[in-house]
Amino acid sequence: MNQLQRSMLRVINDRYKDLSNLQEQLSTGKRLLRPSDDPVDVANTLKLTTKLKELSQFKKNINDGLAFMNVSGTAMESMNTLLQRTRELAIQGASDTLSDQERVYINKECEQLLRQMVSLIDTKYKGDYVFSGTQTKIPPLDIRSSTADTLADYNNLQMAYFNAGGMPVGSSVQIFNGFDDTPVQNIIPGTFELSVAGVNYVEGTDYQIDYESGSITILNAALALDVTPGGTEYEINRVKMNFDFITRGKDIYGNTVSNWGSIQREIESGITMQINITADELTTDTTSGYSLIGTMIRFGQSLLRSNQAGIEAAIGELDYVFSAVLSAQSKNGARMNRFDTTLDRNEDQYTETTSLKSELQDAELAQTISDFLLNQNVYDAALKSASKIIQPSLVNYL
Repeated sequence: MNQLQRSMLRVINDRYKDLSNLQEQLSTGKRLLRPSDDPVDVANTLKLTTKLKELSQFKKNINDGLAFMNVSGTAMESMNTLLQRTRELAIQGASDTLSDQERVYINKECEQLLRQMVSLIDTKYKGDYVFSGTQTKIPPLDIRSSTADTLADYNNLQMAYFNAGGMPVGSSVQIFNGFDDTPVQNIIPGTFELSVAGVNYVEGTDYQIDYESGSITILNAALALDVTPGGTEYEINRVKMNFDFITRGKDIYGNTVSNWGSIQREIESGITMQINITADELTTDTTSGYSLIGTMIRFGQSLLRSNQAGIEAAIGELDYVFSAVLSAQSKNGARMNRFDTTLDRNEDQYTETTSLKSELQDAELAQTISDFLLNQNVYDAALKSASKIIQPSLVNYL
């Protein structure tokens, strides 16, 4: 093969590579197919691709945070409704015209409102408790029971206990959880039942319960008993004590956990924001120190005792805890507004970055088609020229 033939083959190969490259650009829509096409633009395209992935992740974080806060906000709105209804009942219960029994009836509704309130505080998002701080697998509050209906309840220490053995009438003692010996507090008013050897005892006549502190005052000498587990009174045919009480959530080891701790979402580069409200800041008024659960329990206790002064006091206390919930709502709403604004900016940045990347990377269709047709003509011409220059010889047939 002479020099002219080699030169012609090189030209044909070069034109074929150009044509193949243009065809690849047309099929992919991309101008930059490999780093050698334009090293500077390829480097900038990679940076923009990284930026788009970052913006996409931030958008996911923002949307997840908004969904989390929306669930929290809905729960708080429902809590407001329950508090408003509780306040209405407090105003109704404070009326001089109501009888003791009518106040007991009001407490029955208050009991359901209290249970529903605990349920709202235990609201979940994707299986996590939204008001539990960083302890998202543990409920902020839990309704537990002292049960004494079967032999298993006694064997498994499901019934609570107290020790008033030998104490005089009028003595007050703490009620304890039979399972872990911790003091029982926040007993739900209206749920307490006490009997000994099948005889039912009456609250207000035979004993008095402080539902918030969990203490029992002995008013009948027959109840001055030691009901400690393992004793003769902690038996199925002796003392029977049933009630429900509210406690903080506990871990698998039975330890009470705090619901403090912030849950963060990174919404922009280097910028993280808290998305959660803790149960404590939601349910406790920092000015007065009143807690939502404690206030509702004291209100229920006042209704059961027909304590008009206590009922009237509950109205003011409810206003304080209502303010705490409103404050938490306001904080949650402000964060959601910030997330909404950031989401809009994120979407604008994503659009701009996509446009910049397209300008660098994408092929201009009309120009690429024109270049392809031109190179195809050049390639065809080169083939025709080569067919005349490279003539067959006797060697081709040997």
